[in-house]
Amino acid sequence: MSGSPGAAEKVTTQPRAAMGRSWLEILPWLGAHRAGPSLLGDDVLIPNAWMSTPAGAGVPPEFLGEVCRRIAVVFLDQHRDMGLAVAFPFAFAAADFEDLGLSAKVRIALAGNGSMAALGGLTMRELAGLPGIGRAALAEIGAALVRASIPAETAVPAVAEFESFAAGLTDRDRFLLTARILAAKPMTLVSCGIELGISRERVNQLDSRLRTQVRTMFHTARELRRAADVLAGAARPMAALTRVCAGAPELTAPVPAAGLLLWQVLIRLDDRIDVVDDWIVDTSIEAARQRVQKILTVAATPEGLVEIDAAAETFGLPVAETEQLLTYLGYRVLDAHVLIRSASVHDAIAAVLALAGEPMTVAEIQAAVIPRRSVSSIRNAMVADERFGKADRTRWGLTRWGTRYVPIHRQIGEILDANGGRIELEELVRQVTHSFDVRAVSVRTYAATGEYVTTAGVVTRRERSYAPRKSPAKTRGLYREGEVFRWRTTIAAAHLKGSAFNLPSALAGLVGVGPNHPVELPSRLGPQAVLWVSVQARCGTIKRFADDLGLAAGDEVFLEFTPGATGLRFDVVPVVAATGGDTVRRALAATGHSGAARLPKGELAAALAEAVWLPAATDLPAVGRALRARGETELADLVAG
Repeated sequence: MSGSPGAAEKVTTQPRAAMGRSWLEILPWLGAHRAGPSLLGDDVLIPNAWMSTPAGAGVPPEFLGEVCRRIAVVFLDQHRDMGLAVAFPFAFAAADFEDLGLSAKVRIALAGNGSMAALGGLTMRELAGLPGIGRAALAEIGAALVRASIPAETAVPAVAEFESFAAGLTDRDRFLLTARILAAKPMTLVSCGIELGISRERVNQLDSRLRTQVRTMFHTARELRRAADVLAGAARPMAALTRVCAGAPELTAPVPAAGLLLWQVLIRLDDRIDVVDDWIVDTSIEAARQRVQKILTVAATPEGLVEIDAAAETFGLPVAETEQLLTYLGYRVLDAHVLIRSASVHDAIAAVLALAGEPMTVAEIQAAVIPRRSVSSIRNAMVADERFGKADRTRWGLTRWGTRYVPIHRQIGEILDANGGRIELEELVRQVTHSFDVRAVSVRTYAATGEYVTTAGVVTRRERSYAPRKSPAKTRGLYREGEVFRWRTTIAAAHLKGSAFNLPSALAGLVGVGPNHPVELPSRLGPQAVLWVSVQARCGTIKRFADDLGLAAGDEVFLEFTPGATGLRFDVVPVVAATGGDTVRRALAATGHSGAARLPKGELAAALAEAVWLPAATDLPAVGRALRARGETELADLVAG
């Protein structure tokens, strides 16, 4: 049909969305023209496809009148004998003809013939026979009825702006708009070229030009920008899409030209926003994640905790939504707090203690830490981290609380210093047990050993040098060979982990370690520390020796101390089991003696007696009794044999 230039292009041919009734629904007689020649123009890609779209949705307001007029002319020319109420059922449903928008001349003509109220029962042929009703008046009446048939739903301004833009595009550009720019998974240039029958290069040119048009349109479209600002304002930096749309229903309005909802169109037009898994995010999910981390880091306690309520207030979100958001981002929510650092056991312990607000035992901490860790893992983490300190003998706390627990022997030293070097034992017990969870018997034990002595109920520092509680001759596993001495022990899991371990007091005396007097010995693998801790000597880690020798738990070794130019040297030597031969020779080999295999038989007894710290002239029965008293039954049995 002829008419205003471009009017035929102003009706969108996009698939119908669920916004309103289609042209075919409001004007049933249009169905007869569905397969015929194009009613609105000859240059459309799919003739009459507009009939299936929501009535009026794809038509800019300035072109709607022309479209209604053209449709009315078709009805006037080809359906003159159809009753108007049947042809335009939705126009007559309201039965209010004052809103048809007819000119005064036509209203007077209808009223003068008494036809206004009976208009629905007439046909165009019958109206044409009335005085004062010519073809122009019939076309005006028909166009008014078409317009009145269009659903009177309130249009969303942002949708109307986009529809107006889309309606001004050619069919080819509308195809590229939906297939490339607005699609969640854009079609390739090659696929679009095949669909449109043009080259890939031509599609690329059209696509670039169209994107420029879309950007310009979006930045100048006031209502579209306003709607996008609602989404961008909510994403600070994230928000639940469902809640935001509930507060701004226009965001879920269908956009017929795009086949999408308004928010789906906006996130493809606006670089400021995106939607991921039903979350509106600022720019991108990664950018939003970084902003969340930055905000939480500023608000967190030293242990990395932020109250959910405080986080919700900062983000401007409901509390429940904030918790869901943080969980979605991978944070741990613990007791109404979000833990921003939870990758290590150290951070998990810090959070548990901070939430408790008071010292806890290792078992209590282990029960609260997620994921589950072993008791040794918990203890080792706290020992190695300056954030933690013992509050007393059994409980640990955060050092920022002022937690300060020192071993009992150091507590005694501090109290003695504060009291002029002497204090009544019972007063010492009272002070220590009052401040810490320590048993009275432990205080009394420490007050009478090591560097302290209790005399007549008064505790003072020991003036004489420390003397071992046991002699070497009475110490199990302690042997000598000339000036070399060895202590036999079994490798345990603690050794392999690098833990320190206790030494017999007689060995401590031989090495020269004592209260306030640590010793560092040279070895083939570097310095070896021997310390005095509390009331006993402890050997530093021998893990490097175990690794070097390939030792495993259960292996027997000697800690060997050999005189050197500057003092004792330390080493770890595997025990080599002796089999066969004289029982006394085998017993001597068990002490690590280097001559056990080559000494004449007559010298074995004297060597064995000296190895267990007895005079060389000691007879074998006496050596056997000494070994049995030391608890070395197996060696005693060999000697007796």
